[in-house]
Amino acid sequence: MLSSLRLFALSSLAVAPAQAFFFHSPKVHGDSYSYTGDGGALEHPEELFKPDDAFTHVDLSSNAMTTFPNSVFASSQLDSFRISGNGFEIAAMSTAQYDFFAGLSDFQAGFADVSSCADGSLVYLQGKGVCRLEVAAAEDPAIVMRDHGADEDEPLTPMATVGVVLPGLPTDGGNMTKKYVIWAIVVLVVIGVIAGAAALISLGIVGGVARAVYDYISKSRQKRYREGLHEDTPLFFDQAARASYQKEMDAGDRLFPSNDPVLVTWRIDYDSVTLVKKLAQGAFGEVWVGQYRGTRVAVKRLLQDQVSLATSEDFLREIKLMAWLEHPKIIKFVGVAWTKLVDMLAVIEFMDGGDLRSMLDSKSPKRLPWQEGGLKLQYARDTIDAIVYLHSLSPMIIHRDLKSRNILLDSKKGAKLGDFGVSATKRANDMTTGVGTARWLAPELARGEEKYTEAVDVYAFGIILSEMDTHQLPFADAKARGTDETLNDMAILQGVSSGELLVTLSVTCPANLQALARRCMSFDPTQRPTAAEVAYELRKRDLLL
Repeated sequence: MLSSLRLFALSSLAVAPAQAFFFHSPKVHGDSYSYTGDGGALEHPEELFKPDDAFTHVDLSSNAMTTFPNSVFASSQLDSFRISGNGFEIAAMSTAQYDFFAGLSDFQAGFADVSSCADGSLVYLQGKGVCRLEVAAAEDPAIVMRDHGADEDEPLTPMATVGVVLPGLPTDGGNMTKKYVIWAIVVLVVIGVIAGAAALISLGIVGGVARAVYDYISKSRQKRYREGLHEDTPLFFDQAARASYQKEMDAGDRLFPSNDPVLVTWRIDYDSVTLVKKLAQGAFGEVWVGQYRGTRVAVKRLLQDQVSLATSEDFLREIKLMAWLEHPKIIKFVGVAWTKLVDMLAVIEFMDGGDLRSMLDSKSPKRLPWQEGGLKLQYARDTIDAIVYLHSLSPMIIHRDLKSRNILLDSKKGAKLGDFGVSATKRANDMTTGVGTARWLAPELARGEEKYTEAVDVYAFGIILSEMDTHQLPFADAKARGTDETLNDMAILQGVSSGELLVTLSVTCPANLQALARRCMSFDPTQRPTAAEVAYELRKRDLLL
């Protein structure tokens, strides 16, 4: 019935002016749609793709199109969309439009490949730079294009926006939309049969009514979709959100990254990332040196035999947190790539100097003394600056795993803080115990207290200062009472939790620096300075006296 209705509608429209799409013989094969024009410019490209079309694959490549068919955004079924080889290049789009394209398994278009954005943020699609515009949620911004082959300095031109509708997740509202459109078509056919030639006049009226009904419903869906983008996601350690998210992941496809707007925003082309050499491996993941768009990067991924619901969720959370942070002394997040969940890659900035622990192991304190303008003091300042940034955010971020291995070094960029796998916000539901590494844990964490503050990071920084002073692991010289046996991690935790065990500082450590380190490692967290106070003290002229 529907097929005959559509056939009647098309045949009735055959007397319409030239440039209507059926003059150029679109090809339909099952759920695939392709169109090849006659070489002439299309005046109404939006007519190439109808809102009620259920195509999953659409190919509009190599036509004389100069504007973008914005009606494509109405599709919730589309998985592959090709529009390259036309008379324009995409330079900018809204966040929602970017999310739509990045969520497709196959998207081919001409891109202007911009290198900077004055009114948005530079992101990548198909390995090409595009501006993601920061616009109000109520706006329907036009995609911004540049004529194919135009000079990069030429002003960008917004494409005509024809009924831009953001894609919504499959809902009952989608079925209601189709019902309204079907009824509108039925009315149209009845008018066409009864009125004959007059139907062509009524066609525009009824079609306009049908389109208005469709637009109204679509806008409602669009509003719900946009509101969904801003709902709280389990980015941190909110237990209620975690439980809800767990149910979604158990459901199956909701775990797939393409359903997450944060991940979609930062998605980069998987094939453009090359793994070169493994740098390190932990219990659940590994880090590689890689290449991305001609630049050396670091790539984190889960070990294939360790991929599980829990490890995947933790990895996704860390990726989303890294994407949120932006500071010159925090490792820069480049993007995330995947073809499926188990092969997800987190691409981050590469640091050519390794980590602080490795540097301290390679040099003696005599070869690398505390001195103004020296590397150790600069690395200490870089690290505390990153902590000040985390503690100044709203909500505040507590790193909870500060240690020398997580401070990465570079010959030109200095020291930067990385590894946010157990970081949390300072919220009641986020404060979990049993996190961090034993030798850097503050006494309150060692005791398993659930109520702690950002002071745990300041304590860990004090431990790092002791490492930078002695070049030894914390408590490396601690012995079991009455023996020459070094303490294991459990014994260290017990000693730290009771306040009986203190870390060692060298006799050559400058007095003011030693006093600052001891304040950072105060047993009472309320007696520790804030990160901002530590940053100030590290820049005082008499620090090394």
